[in-house]
Amino acid sequence: MDTNLPNYSTNLPKISIWIAARNEESNIIRCLESINLQNYPSSQMQVLIGNDQSSDKTQMLVENFIQDKPHFQLVNIQKTINNQIGKANVLANLYEHSTGEIFLITDADVQANQDWILGMIEPFRQNSKLGHQVGITSVEGSDIFTKFQSIDWLLALSLLKRLADWKIPLTGLGNNSAISRAGYEATGGYATIPFSITEDFAMFHAVVNNGYDFVNTINEKVFSRTLPITSLKEFAHQRKRWMVGALQCPAWVVISLFLQALMIPILLLISWNFSIKMALILWIFKWLGQTLAVLPTILKLKQYQLIPHLLWYEFYLLSWGLGMVIFYYLPVKVDWKGRVYN
Repeated sequence: MDTNLPNYSTNLPKISIWIAARNEESNIIRCLESINLQNYPSSQMQVLIGNDQSSDKTQMLVENFIQDKPHFQLVNIQKTINNQIGKANVLANLYEHSTGEIFLITDADVQANQDWILGMIEPFRQNSKLGHQVGITSVEGSDIFTKFQSIDWLLALSLLKRLADWKIPLTGLGNNSAISRAGYEATGGYATIPFSITEDFAMFHAVVNNGYDFVNTINEKVFSRTLPITSLKEFAHQRKRWMVGALQCPAWVVISLFLQALMIPILLLISWNFSIKMALILWIFKWLGQTLAVLPTILKLKQYQLIPHLLWYEFYLLSWGLGMVIFYYLPVKVDWKGRVYN
């Protein structure tokens, strides 16, 4: 632990970190090492790793890693709570072991900044009515597909922060978030919330609907890095899962998403019925708008390597957006983390 903690270091709250892990032998140690290196006293930390019936070496790797770390605990998930499935059921189980005042949630493929805990709890210390906090995440990697995914995350989270600043609640991403114990318990938790494949969306709205404040934060303290999707099949199923949550948003959000996804046919129609020049101007304004939305975040987080790809990102966005609408409406169930969901 870094000795350079804030002045209130002697009065830091007890926190519980929730990590759901299913067949994560390639990722889990990287995640746990980043948690173990946090600038936070271990006496005020509880790290709960929920082993969700892994069939690989996840359990063995976690057991070996935590054997000399009493504030880490492996929880083998055997019980189903409230008909929950997957991550939602893991989190419902981990709550029953939690002793913290604030619950921090991350994924097994995420690497957190050393000041992540300090950054995530800071808004709760400033606002006793805060129930939900979302940090900022990007995708780690050097290939072009990974960089596009990273811009995806930063753009989405930049827009969510803008809306959160305007007190417009949309969603909270579950791989880098925090919930106060009071806020979680006011909802009844996953033990009472109906199952959703987008469990983070369901929990966020349950907390907000119970009168708690919410905030999105973008700074280097709460900046985490997740691993990229490497196959088109996994990418398509991830985005189909996300769309389940997105389509539960207000109508104006859904319309905006569909306009973005259908931009290619829209531009073609404008070119055919009006002029190519008009279509080109609309396209340029669209690209400028999204670039200006994400660029401040890129600069703030010093992710300068993404800047040269902002133009090419537009072509990626146009192609997968249209493809995603088509794939969403195909009669294909979501296959995520080895489980198939309706």
